[in-house]
Amino acid sequence: MKQYVKGKASKVQGFIFSTAMLLELLVALIVIIALIIMLINVPRELLTLIETMEFNNFLKNMFDIIIGIELLKMLCRHDLDSVVEVLLFSVAREMVIEHMPIYFTLIGIISISVLFLIRKYLFVSALDKDEH
Repeated sequence: MKQYVKGKASKVQGFIFSTAMLLELLVALIVIIALIIMLINVPRELLTLIETMEFNNFLKNMFDIIIGIELLKMLCRHDLDSVVEVLLFSVAREMVIEHMPIYFTLIGIISISVLFLIRKYLFVSALDKDEH
């Protein structure tokens, strides 16, 4: 009886895992479509940049595309490197785009430093594994 319950539980776990993977692929496809739509708008934004000198808005949109690409990589790779990279770009975006007071900028710098320390000392990244 116990073996039967264990077999059923593993089948249910396998189904849930497969469903989660399919949903993750669906989200990744939606992110790809959104990135393509955003990239189509880049030439028009360049023309607007020339006309209005709205560099900050252009930079915000470019960071959004970069963060979207990193998010897509995170969904596909399933490793801590990807998560740290998304967080790094997100914090950097806020620091560059939003002209924050100096103490918020200091918190952003500390956040980026902590993320680098986490990446360096708390786990071995995929890049480091290839070097050894």
